[in-house]
Amino acid sequence: MSFFASFLPTKSFENSASGSDNEGTEVLSQSSDEETCSRLKDHLRSLLNHHHGSTKEQDVIDVIENLSALSPYKKHSHEWLELFMGEFFAETSPNFPSRLPPAHEGDKRVQYTLGKLSFNTFHPNNLVCTLLGVRNAVAPNPDGTFTYDLICDIVVHLAEGEDIEAEICNESYCCKDDESDRIHVFFSGSKLSPAPSVLENDCKMSLWCNTFNEATLKTAEAKRTYFGWFMDQALKRMLGMNVRVDESNSFRLEFKKAIRGHFDVLYLDEEMRITKGNRGTLVVMERIIS
Repeated sequence: MSFFASFLPTKSFENSASGSDNEGTEVLSQSSDEETCSRLKDHLRSLLNHHHGSTKEQDVIDVIENLSALSPYKKHSHEWLELFMGEFFAETSPNFPSRLPPAHEGDKRVQYTLGKLSFNTFHPNNLVCTLLGVRNAVAPNPDGTFTYDLICDIVVHLAEGEDIEAEICNESYCCKDDESDRIHVFFSGSKLSPAPSVLENDCKMSLWCNTFNEATLKTAEAKRTYFGWFMDQALKRMLGMNVRVDESNSFRLEFKKAIRGHFDVLYLDEEMRITKGNRGTLVVMERIIS
């Protein structure tokens, strides 16, 4: 049996005949659950907006627990699998470590240095980046796994005072655990690329090429501290890490040995997906309808 086939449900004909009374009760129950889920999702959206995307507040956790109990599709059934794939955007704010403090009172921007967003491998690593949002693209692979790319839309604030839009695509793939409902995910690399708006603007593209190039990597390597050199060598030995500039003027970080994690899907329907990662992080995603 192929891996892909293992996601599909096994049809059973036992007790397939049911009385009309039972059918009516099931329809009413299903309708009630759908209405409840709709109200809970609206309430969750409202709470996330109020808490600036944080999932650490108890009222958010309570709503997610209630939704999890009402998830409408059996995990890894054919319908569930179809909904697992697609494009999503995050309603929750990221909780990457080393977030920069607000520049002033009331500043709600989510900001990191470029180094903190890239294992300290994309340079100049001290550039401040504003994170605009996080997207997730899930698609099937021929071997039965799924691509599971997380794309961070950012604005890079250059030292000259200019801003450049960019994307950091964290390239991963995932697969189902053979003995449980858990999903294993394997992080295989990352790519820093100019956003489409930069590619279409000659002036901004010139700024990009002057900022992100082979010379930038060589300069960073020459300035590396002993500790930085040691960490770089350790990552190269353990994970086969390599950083290069590709033909599209993008920085590419590659791992020969993928970094492994896992997550559980708590809720999934036509609109929303809620997951809990191996570090306990709750992530609420909304489906992008093209």
